[in-house]
Amino acid sequence: MSLKTINDYSFRTIEPMADWNSDIVLDRDLKGNPVTNVPRRIIHHSPDGFEWGYGGSGPSDLALNILSLYVGGEIAFQHHQTFKWIFLAKMPITGGIIRQEIIKTWLASKGITLEVGASV
Repeated sequence: MSLKTINDYSFRTIEPMADWNSDIVLDRDLKGNPVTNVPRRIIHHSPDGFEWGYGGSGPSDLALNILSLYVGGEIAFQHHQTFKWIFLAKMPITGGIIRQEIIKTWLASKGITLEVGASV
């Protein structure tokens, strides 16, 4: 699978992962590097990878990739900055879990209809 990069806005055509059925797990390895179950399908803000615990480029890309699991690239792009500030910037640097039910409820509160396979 090729990653869509900052200079390639075709990431907006990425489809949601219909078989995604997991909470978002954010953790650190023994060296303190981020570890997550979120596939890195889009690189838009951060060439260095995912992060959380602040409002920078790593959390922005993580937010974009999380939302793209549920709603695809275009809608994810429209809402990822808000999602980042609500869920990822405030996440402890050590990590945590974002329950998929909370993500789906948040998306529904924005009037976003989830794709087939990602129902609330």
